[in-house]
Amino acid sequence: MKAMDIFSDIIQAITSFMSPVQYMPASTVFIVLVSVGLSLISIWATNRFTDVDEMKENMKEVQEWQKKFKKARETMDPVLLQEVQDSQSRIMTLQSKMMSARCKPMLIFYIPLILVFTILNNLYAGVPVAVLPFNPQDALWFIDPWLGVNIPGSGFGLHFYTWYLLSSVGLGNMIRKAFGQDLASTTPGLG
Repeated sequence: MKAMDIFSDIIQAITSFMSPVQYMPASTVFIVLVSVGLSLISIWATNRFTDVDEMKENMKEVQEWQKKFKKARETMDPVLLQEVQDSQSRIMTLQSKMMSARCKPMLIFYIPLILVFTILNNLYAGVPVAVLPFNPQDALWFIDPWLGVNIPGSGFGLHFYTWYLLSSVGLGNMIRKAFGQDLASTTPGLG
């Protein structure tokens, strides 16, 4: 129990230290910077623990096999069906290998992610961190208070998780492309 008290005290001390970025506009910019920082850690972990080129080649091979499989099912061509069935075990092995390769960097990436989210959740609990200049809750009534809150005269104030998700998805994909890790474009169904 004492370890939890120490951990709580450390989180509280870090939160107090970060009070200058607790409110807008500093919070808006800070969360974008955190998003970029975590994306860079993810890219580093992927480059360090995964052969990205091999992963792309494997994804391409799986995608080609899936196209053949779809064509074989549509045409019911016995030769093509046999070819697809003969290579199915190799494709399943590749998919398993790709899944394993993706898990290694996740183990490294999630440690800082959990720490950062614990601190930021404590810092931004219930406080809007960014404001949309319009009111989406007027059309989408269910998003208030889950994704943010109405700020009269300003717009819709986004909660920490919502703003982090928006900036992470938008900037994270651009950063991954810049570092040559655009794996989604070669993954069937993702790009």
